[in-house]
Amino acid sequence: MMMGMGRFLLCCSLVALTGAAGCSKPGDAEAPRAVRAQEAAVAPVAAADVKGLEGKLKFKDDADRERFSLKPKDDGAKLVDGEERELARYKWKGAALKVSGPDDVALGYVVGSAGGALTVRDGEQRQVLFTLARQGPGWRLNDMKGTLLYSVWPEDDGARIQDGAGADVARVKVREGKVSLRDAQGRTLLATKSLLAAEAAACLAFEALELPLRMALLFHLQAPPSQELAQP
Repeated sequence: MMMGMGRFLLCCSLVALTGAAGCSKPGDAEAPRAVRAQEAAVAPVAAADVKGLEGKLKFKDDADRERFSLKPKDDGAKLVDGEERELARYKWKGAALKVSGPDDVALGYVVGSAGGALTVRDGEQRQVLFTLARQGPGWRLNDMKGTLLYSVWPEDDGARIQDGAGADVARVKVREGKVSLRDAQGRTLLATKSLLAAEAAACLAFEALELPLRMALLFHLQAPPSQELAQP
């Protein structure tokens, strides 16, 4: 009698366990893993992971028209407009990046320092026009007199750019494989589908500089000179 009751209880337990297992869906255990993978896919990539230019860096406006592109070369890069007309040339001269016009006349130089700051100098390298230096987790751009022009602050999904008075002037958004520069109202000004560090893209908002010099800062931050090129 007791043995029969024991078999009955054992069978009930097995049925209950089998029913519970049947109610759970095979995909339930995978759901957290899928969510984590999705979050990782949309998270901005760290600047250290996107150094270098893998190919043509193309920028379009909000109407999907190509505005300009940066084309890498063995010794630097070339800036062209949407019609492939040359706007500027970039050539490494040791640790300095020479910026020239289409006529090869020097417009300026971007020179890196041991502390990581970048100085923008005139075409004869006699005068420092601007300095881009680290400020905590971000950057600050000063003019030749030391006046603060812009600050760049990292954010979870890009970067925020402020003027010298602390007012927002632009933001960089890194979302779904696209890096976009937006104005203070959130309107897209420029966008690229190339892998680009937010701090490099922020240089496009420095309207106190001409476009060839803005792109020189972007290029230097995104693709600093190799050890071979940096040798004097």
